Amino acid sequence: MWSTILLGTVCLIALIFFYQRWMPVFGVKCAPLPKQPLPDNTVVLDIRDYQDADRFPVKDAHTLPYPYLKRHIQTIDANQIFVVAPDKVSRNLSIRLLQKHGRIVTGFAVVSGDETSKTAVKVDCS
Repeated sequence: MWSTILLGTVCLIALIFFYQRWMPVFGVKCAPLPKQPLPDNTVVLDIRDYQDADRFPVKDAHTLPYPYLKRHIQTIDANQIFVVAPDKVSRNLSIRLLQKHGRIVTGFAVVSGDETSKTAVKVDCS
């Protein structure tokens, strides 16, 4: 009996871990990086590492890497947020964290740097 309970608990923890990291957040769509200024109370939040954000900047983005997001979420003074992420896992975790704290995530872009042009380039939305 104890082995069944232990196995069930381990499976539940693994399922939660998988869901939070790998399942896309429903209702938040991939979008190109904003070209024009965003409406009031909306901010572009770049959650990439400081080195990547500095080397391949996104125009008018506030840089706050994901590991610092939970600690400094109160410094984001906007209700609506567009997320710029380095990969799918960081994207999912940060969107879930922002929504948990009552922020509205309007869209996201997963970007990577282009060594030839030194600009941030959008990658696939899958």
